[in-house]
Amino acid sequence: MIIDLVKNYLTSTVKTPYFLFISDEQYSSAIEELRLCGLNFVPMSDFCSSSDKIPDVDGLFSYIEAADVNVKGKKFVVTGLGEFLALRGVDEAKRTLSRLKDLNIGGAKVVLLLRGLYSLIAGLETDPRFDSRRFSVVDRGECDLSFTLVAPSVGLSVLTGFKAILSKLEEGRCGRIIANTEINFDKAILSVDQINNAYDGLRLGAMEFALARSCGTDSQWAELLIELNQSSGSLDAVFEKHGFDRNLESNFYSRAAGENYDNWLYFICLKSKIDILRNGYLRFVLDKTNRFEEFVSNVLNAIIEIPHTDKRFTVFYKERKELVEKFPESDIADFVVNSRQVVAESIYKLTDRTKTEREEIVAWLSNNGLIPELENIYPVLAAYMKKYAFKCPELADLLTDYFDAYKRQKLSNQLEPEFLEKVDELAISRPFSGLPTREMIMDSIDKNETYLYWLDALGVEYLGLIEALVQKKGLAVHISIARAELPTITSINRGFFDSWKGGKKEKNAELDDTKHHDVGGYNFTDNELPIHLARELDIITAMIDKAATELALRHCKRFLIVSDHGASRLAVLRRKEEKYDTDTSGEHSGRCCKLFHPNDLPFAADENGYLVLADYGRFKGSRAANVEVHGGASLEEVVIPVIELSLKNSNVTVKLVDETVTADFRAGAEIKLFFNSPVQKISVVLDGKPYQAVQTGDNHYFVKLPDTKRAGEYPADVYAGDNLIGKILIKTQGKSGKVNDAFDDLF
Repeated sequence: MIIDLVKNYLTSTVKTPYFLFISDEQYSSAIEELRLCGLNFVPMSDFCSSSDKIPDVDGLFSYIEAADVNVKGKKFVVTGLGEFLALRGVDEAKRTLSRLKDLNIGGAKVVLLLRGLYSLIAGLETDPRFDSRRFSVVDRGECDLSFTLVAPSVGLSVLTGFKAILSKLEEGRCGRIIANTEINFDKAILSVDQINNAYDGLRLGAMEFALARSCGTDSQWAELLIELNQSSGSLDAVFEKHGFDRNLESNFYSRAAGENYDNWLYFICLKSKIDILRNGYLRFVLDKTNRFEEFVSNVLNAIIEIPHTDKRFTVFYKERKELVEKFPESDIADFVVNSRQVVAESIYKLTDRTKTEREEIVAWLSNNGLIPELENIYPVLAAYMKKYAFKCPELADLLTDYFDAYKRQKLSNQLEPEFLEKVDELAISRPFSGLPTREMIMDSIDKNETYLYWLDALGVEYLGLIEALVQKKGLAVHISIARAELPTITSINRGFFDSWKGGKKEKNAELDDTKHHDVGGYNFTDNELPIHLARELDIITAMIDKAATELALRHCKRFLIVSDHGASRLAVLRRKEEKYDTDTSGEHSGRCCKLFHPNDLPFAADENGYLVLADYGRFKGSRAANVEVHGGASLEEVVIPVIELSLKNSNVTVKLVDETVTADFRAGAEIKLFFNSPVQKISVVLDGKPYQAVQTGDNHYFVKLPDTKRAGEYPADVYAGDNLIGKILIKTQGKSGKVNDAFDDLF
């Protein structure tokens, strides 16, 4: 159809140019058809005097006017004129088209290939002479051309200069044209956008990019844009170049922390790929973060705004812990301060990963009390606080109850009147004298291939933690309970170490330093809360790690942990100074003094030339302790453990013979245990109380539980000596066979 219309014009007597309003879709085919008609082509870009100048319209008119004389064949097509005029605006386009409409070209034939000017046809048609002999419209002249003009400073690789733009249009280019030019297109009929910054350029170059501009600075966007241009417009290629193509959530701190371009790009990569990230907490943080400067801080602190009762919290807490694993203590300290916004919630946001957090957990619990979730938050502290059942033949019940209460008061930082009465009573009776001495126990130990490890100031308060750590390491343990010599000072209690004739030996004074010396970094005057407990637990944990390593490397067969004395936190809290006048000064924070006569102190022991206080008092004349004290004769100072560790046979298992047993409200319950290998010294610990088992066969044991009188389910631990063999669940029912038996109503 197009060729027919043009042929009619070429053979007609019309002496004006022919206006062919063409659509994008038909542009290329029109060019081919016009070429077949033998027409020459005159591109409008040829009238541009330089690369970024608009074409000379008067020059075009002169060319057309001279066509009858100068142009070979006198028949040609002008391309690029329509697009040029559409960019110049309605007024200039109307003037130019009006001039061309009335231009007499004599015997020449000029076809004006016009795109983007369909809206102006109606104005031309007001001239009745402008009829179908002089113009035609193809596909309603539909045109979707649009232009994005990019400032040179943005750095995008685009068409440069108006002449290059026009040349592309003359070739039939459709859609969006991206270029930079100094030409003003403010009045354009076509859509024209302006990009003056790298961010807009980036969004143009990577059409799928939808992040907010606030995510980066102009210089950061500019650097990314340069890389994007070098990577064929592929953001994925840029990310891969920087190692962000896989395992995006690994090495989080090293990738995210810092102000370098790589750190920022990692943030941008995470934001761009948020939908494929597995870490839900990281996705949560990225959703709320639109400034790179806030990213690391938000990773640390966003958990604060989520209540621990929120259904997302448990998973988020775990996922955040993985992300902040390598964060430095200084960053965590800032988080700890921020977490205090809501005191009731702050404990649930802390972890046990850093010293700052561990001390904060201790401080919070001291002020607010224990919570059930402690085992998930700070499992080592939970293990320390768990009631430890002493299994020694002497004083087992007394020590079990005493140290359970002692640890509770140490953490709460509060003294209980009933406990103080017990201390004063024990200060007079001093039942620890019935315990064997440390030397008596060590004499019975095989010293061959035995590693002696002296942890200064290790008391029995830590046995619950040590038992838990040893179980986790899979070691065998044997614990003996002994007493130290009085006064409980190192000079009198180090003979075991100095006279050691076995294998390698080592002394560790970290625990003692933490409790008593400035080198520990804790001071009761500066902070009365028991935050030093966190450091103590770290020392115990490291000790068991060392033991497990030495045994695993076969450097020894036995790892023997021994102490010179324990220490008392509660004696420091008591702040009790004895009013008894003496002619000698107190030593070791006043817990003992050189023996003097006469004296009448029923709560003090006379031993090794010293008077040793067994209550929580202190003699005058000695500096108060930092955070804990020793030298006296309270149970926590005198009672010490001798711990023998070795590699364990882990093949022993235990099972209940009967799935359900009968509980009698008078006699309690009885259970039978089966072991797959020979074992000795079996006991069952239920609710913190040990019950001894009686062997009834090679593999069977019988246990009476006189305190289990109600129907229900009772979790219990089964020990062979000090070694946890396994955990059992004892299910009891009444004589009628129902768990909720009527006899329960009697209680």
